[in-house]
Amino acid sequence: MRSKIFMVILFFGLSLGLHQIRGHAETPAAQVRTMLEKVMSIQTDPKLQGSAFRDQRRAAIKKIIGENFDFNAMARQALGQYWGELNESEWAEFKALFQDLFQESYTKLVLDFLKREKILYNQEETRQDQALISTTIVRVNEEIPVDYSLTLVQGQWAVDDVTIDGVSIVRNYRQSFTRVIQRESFQSLLKKMRLQQQAIEKPS
Repeated sequence: MRSKIFMVILFFGLSLGLHQIRGHAETPAAQVRTMLEKVMSIQTDPKLQGSAFRDQRRAAIKKIIGENFDFNAMARQALGQYWGELNESEWAEFKALFQDLFQESYTKLVLDFLKREKILYNQEETRQDQALISTTIVRVNEEIPVDYSLTLVQGQWAVDDVTIDGVSIVRNYRQSFTRVIQRESFQSLLKKMRLQQQAIEKPS
């Protein structure tokens, strides 16, 4: 099962946007718990079961992800040293593509692999505007550690990275993006991301 999760992450290695600010801040642990409980309630809703309702579950989960992730920061981290070299137009397009592709890939990950599992909330580390929440997904004969990194953005805690069994999603994107930019160019990276977006939007 872990290998399947990593395959999903790596398959969307050229994927990732823009955090929407909401209300006053919860604690970081409460933010993560609320987010996961909302997702689990959608996944287990008797009225939304089966392939006929997958798109409805997908839209609801995608909205939750959009409300809880700081995709603007994730996009900068994913580009590493290159983000400061972009002009305004390049940066705007990259952020938009990044957000759309990440939300799609992470939504697919949740839809396919997070069902009725038990989630243990192990530890919360908070230092000023940074926090790390350690959780464990418990399955039969398997436990998967998942750590959520959060940043306080305008009074709202937002997730800026997820590490699954030691694999950081943002670090994985940065490695993928860096390879494409170094071997080809930033414009080539944008082209690959546009093609990926078109493939997602194409009716099945």
